[in-house]
Amino acid sequence: MKTFQLDIITPISIQSYENISYLRIPSIDGLTGIKSKHANAIIALDVGEIKITIGGKDKYFATSGGFSDIKPEGVQLLLETIEPSKNINKKRAENSLKRAHKNIHNKSMNLDRAQRAIQRAKNRLKLLSRD
Repeated sequence: MKTFQLDIITPISIQSYENISYLRIPSIDGLTGIKSKHANAIIALDVGEIKITIGGKDKYFATSGGFSDIKPEGVQLLLETIEPSKNINKKRAENSLKRAHKNIHNKSMNLDRAQRAIQRAKNRLKLLSRD
């Protein structure tokens, strides 16, 4: 099976994975699947789920968006945040969702910011079922 290298870069860390057989990312136009020898592309990413298949096993991560740089030999994800599904704190995600719902009705708060916070919290809660 053909595989590729994946590097995930955030403002606070760099994670590298070898022997990736499949990667699914949340582009702003929908989910995008990537296998070895994928054509060159730079894709904007949205809030969503990242799925990585290594050795026949799937790993899931929550992201708040960023960019992907895809080349035939590997992929770099430049992300605002990434969180493995197994590390998501349910209570914290539920509290974030409650706060965001309150903020959406607060006239002094930025509506777009509150909507994005809701989207991120819902994504994190959805990923709890993946682990």
